[in-house]
Amino acid sequence: MTSELIDLLEREAEAERQRLLTEAREQAEELVRQAQAEAEALLESQRQRAASAVEAARVRARGVAQLRATSRILEAKDRQVEEVFRRASAELERIPQDADRYRRILRGLLREAAEGFNGPVVVYAPERDTAAVEAASRELGLHVVHVVPDPSLKDGVRVCSEDGRFVVENTLTSRLQRARQLLVSEVAQLLWEG
Repeated sequence: MTSELIDLLEREAEAERQRLLTEAREQAEELVRQAQAEAEALLESQRQRAASAVEAARVRARGVAQLRATSRILEAKDRQVEEVFRRASAELERIPQDADRYRRILRGLLREAAEGFNGPVVVYAPERDTAAVEAASRELGLHVVHVVPDPSLKDGVRVCSEDGRFVVENTLTSRLQRARQLLVSEVAQLLWEG
C-alpha cells in the first residue's frame, strides 16, 4: 500500500510538475509576445519619430534654400536698382558739358533755391559756374551779396541767408538723392513687373 501511495504521489507530483511547466511555458510565451509587441511598438514609434525628424529637416532645408534664393534675388534686384541710379548719376554729370542746357538748368536751380528768401543772400556754386550764377541772379532780380566758389559742389547752388542761419542746397546730385527715396519702388516695379 505504501508503494501504491508513493506511486500515486509521484504521479500526482509529475502531473503537478507538468501543469506548472505548461503554465510557465504559456506565461513565458505570453511574456515573449508582449515583449515583441512592445518592441514592435517602440520600433514603430522610433520610425515615426525618425520620419518626422527627416520631414522637419526637409522643411527646414527647403526654408533655408528658399530664404537663400530670395536673398539672392533681392541682391540681384538691388544691384539692378543701383545700376539705374548709377547711370542716372552719370547722365547728370554730363549735363554741365552742354553749356546752354546747363545754364538754363542752373538758372532754374538758383530760382528754386532762392524762392524762400526775402532779403539778401549768399550763393555758393562750383567755381566754373560763378559767372553764370551772377548773370542768372541779375536776370532773376535776386539780391545776391556774394557768389562764392565752392569746390564741394559739382552742379547747382547752395543759397544761404546773409547771416548763414538758413541754407537751401539745390543741386542735381542732391535732387537725385532726394528723388531716389521716392523712386526706388517705382524703378523696381518697372524693372521686374513691367
